[in-house]
Amino acid sequence: MARRTLIWHLGLADAARPVVPAGLEHHRDALRDLGVEVVADRREAELATHELLRTHEEVGLRRRDVEGRWARIADRVWAHKGVSLLSTPQLGAADKDRLRLALDPLVGVEVHLVVTVEHLADQLYGAWVADLLRGSRSGARKHARRVELPLLEPGAGTAASARFWAGHELGSLLARWGWTMHADRLHVVPGDVRAHWAGLLEVAGLEAGSLPPVVPAYVDPASAALLREVNRRVDEPLPYAERLALLEEWSVDDPAATPAPAYDVRGYAALVDRWAAAATRAGHDLRGDLGGAVLAQPVIATAAPGPRVRWEVAAQALADVLGEQAALRDRVARLEREVETLDRKRRTWKRRAREQQPLSAVS
Repeated sequence: MARRTLIWHLGLADAARPVVPAGLEHHRDALRDLGVEVVADRREAELATHELLRTHEEVGLRRRDVEGRWARIADRVWAHKGVSLLSTPQLGAADKDRLRLALDPLVGVEVHLVVTVEHLADQLYGAWVADLLRGSRSGARKHARRVELPLLEPGAGTAASARFWAGHELGSLLARWGWTMHADRLHVVPGDVRAHWAGLLEVAGLEAGSLPPVVPAYVDPASAALLREVNRRVDEPLPYAERLALLEEWSVDDPAATPAPAYDVRGYAALVDRWAAAATRAGHDLRGDLGGAVLAQPVIATAAPGPRVRWEVAAQALADVLGEQAALRDRVARLEREVETLDRKRRTWKRRAREQQPLSAVS
């Protein structure tokens, strides 16, 4: 490879188990010993993605929290005379304007894009959890029906479906990102998360088994259902940080859990065939059977918690919100009393000033 090479993992968006970002963070020192530099940890890559996509406000960040993040990552790529690794799963959804902003600082670097494609049931599950974090109140199956709507009725759709297909419509993603680089430098890696990690290492010129994958647990259906219940019971969505904390607090750290709902994905077969044909026609590096990986029979879903458990957690979350609202009301009332006192003092001094004005004029 060239002296400066970037192996850049793009996703797809909203992975149910983000194995590539987790693996890069865990093996950062080991990769450096092998001469490969991870140019951004998971948090910094997320901030840079929000900067490029202008989505920082959705997650409670200010513009100054993300400003300049992408430029610093690009500087690290240039500073390392060798192979660099980066994972920005959400950035695959970028339109061409945002894409140019991302690629401009990397002109002159040999860039290889790695697009990982997981089972469609996992894609739908991960996108549903991401929508819950945005404040959605929809169940998993209702979300899946909304996502499917544009396929059934061309031109139809919702904000949820538009957001899903922007980050998961593989044909469009390859067309957007592939137009500006050599076709064989865009690698498509279908399969489970372990295949994703192995494929990334192979593209980087490393042995697939040299570093074991780090497989995060799914967001289990219990915590997702609880977050949905809280979203349904509050008038205004909780701040993003509180939604994320609630999701993490009630998650079960069990990588063996298989909570992806048993979606019927047979209707997507023609779409997946078009993706595979488009990748082959464009000359991209398709590493495996796309249809088999995306459409294989999903596992049986783990049951969601019963109503009593959901009500208890929702009640606790609501109690916290109501407590915060009560504190805010007390603060507003105190400020209003202070304003009233100051206004009364202002009127008193104004009246005294008017009464004293003739004396001032005489003097």
